[in-house]
Amino acid sequence: MPRQSHPIQFIHNPDPASLPPEVELFLRRLGGPTLIVVDGRDNSRCRAVATLLHGNEPSGVKALLKWLRTGERPAVRLICLIASVQTALHETLFCHRQMPGQRDLNRCFAPPFEDNPGHIARHFIELLAQYQPEALLDIHNTSGMSPAFGVVVSENPEHEALVALFTQRMIVTELRLGALMELSCQQMPVVTIECGGAGQAGSDRVAEEGLQRYLFNEQVLHPPSGLVMDLYKDAVRLQLLPSCRIAFAEQPVAGADLTVPPDVERFNFGTIPALTRLGWLGSEGMSVFRVQSATGENLLPHYFLSRASGLYSAQQLKLFMITTNPAIALSDCLFYACADIELEQMVDPRADNEH
Repeated sequence: MPRQSHPIQFIHNPDPASLPPEVELFLRRLGGPTLIVVDGRDNSRCRAVATLLHGNEPSGVKALLKWLRTGERPAVRLICLIASVQTALHETLFCHRQMPGQRDLNRCFAPPFEDNPGHIARHFIELLAQYQPEALLDIHNTSGMSPAFGVVVSENPEHEALVALFTQRMIVTELRLGALMELSCQQMPVVTIECGGAGQAGSDRVAEEGLQRYLFNEQVLHPPSGLVMDLYKDAVRLQLLPSCRIAFAEQPVAGADLTVPPDVERFNFGTIPALTRLGWLGSEGMSVFRVQSATGENLLPHYFLSRASGLYSAQQLKLFMITTNPAIALSDCLFYACADIELEQMVDPRADNEH
């Protein structure tokens, strides 16, 4: 049994023939958080992958298992963290984001590290320092229906190149929540990849194809010439206070502080004009919401307003990571938003020099 402060177990170069095709059986054999180390053609370099930080986001671990069963050797040594194994197996497979009563693991990569998720996060940080990977992918699914996109903490070519292995949508956020991607630095760029909703057929394919590029490309930190990225900057979160009563329905629900239309996911990555109704408010009005900047400034009036008991956009917005899961809406946020006055595109400057 691993020590509490070092809960991640190790598997080195697993025998492909020993790995089951069923992801549930694979996870049951692991039993807990696991680092799989696979030697590459060039072991002087290393790359890292993290997946299943949330127990209900399976596309990354499915893609990883599919590759491991082929026995194909990656370009460089790969370390693969499969994190919330017990959470994924708890009650119904891939049902829980985190274990009931425990913190979200992807909010634990900053002190304190005193609980079980904190021990896993701290141990992985120690392993990253030991292996010194040249890059780290953190593969997720969105909690609702959504196209794929990447999330980064700063705008630079290394982040762009890593995201572009999967998608051409890149969100830049200054918010600091204790997420794994916040460990990003010049020596180890880190990106979060959201492959789309866990129930979407295309999400597994996005994870598989992007992971293949990451595994087998000799270089992954240089954007391809002429690459154009859709860039969304200064993202904020619409958070609900823990006491908020939320409902999803076609009309206001009595006693709810917020009623959201069940088809709200249609707004994912769509532009909504100012004064678009996003839901209906209860007797507490706007007091159940919070929108904060990275410095703690109250930004709620800049993004949302109340009119005739409705929640409306205060300006033209781009919404993403919209959830219709009440538990996630309350524990994390209802959605992310950024001002969408004009979509910015990141273009590799080398494209202009080649003509």
